[in-house]
Amino acid sequence: MAQFSADSWTPAVNVLTWFLLVTAILSVITRLGTKYWIFRKFTEDDYLSITSLVFCAAQSIAVSMATANGYGEHYESLSTSNIEQMMKSLYSANILFVFSMCFSKLALISFIDNLTPASTDHRIAVGLKIFTLIWAGIGIITSAFQCKPPRTWDYLYGKCFNIHAWWDYLGTTNILLECGMIMQAMLVIVRIQTHMKKKAVLAAVFLLRVAVIIMIICQLVYARQTSESPDLTHETWPVAISTQLVQSLSIVTACAPQFKPFLDNLRSTGMRLGGMTSYGHSQKEYGSYSVTRGRSRRVTVPSDTHELVPLPEQDAHQTTVTASRPSLGWDAESQSSQTHIIHETRTWAVTEVRRASVVESCK
Repeated sequence: MAQFSADSWTPAVNVLTWFLLVTAILSVITRLGTKYWIFRKFTEDDYLSITSLVFCAAQSIAVSMATANGYGEHYESLSTSNIEQMMKSLYSANILFVFSMCFSKLALISFIDNLTPASTDHRIAVGLKIFTLIWAGIGIITSAFQCKPPRTWDYLYGKCFNIHAWWDYLGTTNILLECGMIMQAMLVIVRIQTHMKKKAVLAAVFLLRVAVIIMIICQLVYARQTSESPDLTHETWPVAISTQLVQSLSIVTACAPQFKPFLDNLRSTGMRLGGMTSYGHSQKEYGSYSVTRGRSRRVTVPSDTHELVPLPEQDAHQTTVTASRPSLGWDAESQSSQTHIIHETRTWAVTEVRRASVVESCK
């Protein structure tokens, strides 16, 4: 539609939708670039973020198509064909929204799970993933069949269930999931052995997720206020904008922990992302110290070893004590690393003595 009415919300919804999509794309690109620059590889949460972005882009296109058919204009100014195309686009957008939210949540849960090897944290992550998949499955099925087939998209004229109750369910369970993810991150951060200032910085990154909760609440409030409106094509614009903000903020806040300032703070505490260190090397030995700068320089310093080996006698045992210095890499920065490691090796000698009677009988 080339012409807009004076009080039309079509341009605002369309422009904001594309702006938020670009923001989400830049966040994912920054995340992937930072991850590859530091670790030279991608992990499971990166692929989940890419999948979420794909669904976000598809959902944004669907909303843009709805605005092209008059969403944001007054109902009486639209033709029947425009209304039908608009409803089909919004129907697709709702389903794609749930998909995008599902994968962005899974990406953040997987990232937090990779920060710690503790079995308790792993069980919490598994529980949150299952809850997320159940939430998404119910949301997608109910959204796909909100109205009686074959016109499942016809929420204006078709026979549909209580869509207002559906928004309440989707938003409430969405908030519960967000709270669970924040608690998951806080449980990991409080156990990090570092000073409070650094813990506060790490916690602040995950607490950005509160912005998603705020927008979900706005989404619920606006959906309740406009559910009985006679002009749904015009009055529901706050719901559309809130939905786009929820989707975009979910992706951005899931990517924020992967930005370089946060990763630097995370690495300074001695924690690792899935056992990875910079440039993809996993430091598992205490006998060497590796420093990598740029792409080509590597310095290796061997450890000092001292052995105390007494001369064994026939009926004595041998004891070897080895002291070695730990790696001066990442683990040296952690408060849990040890100063020296003592290895003790014992060797026992067995002497066979024959009885004299046995020897004489043999003669």
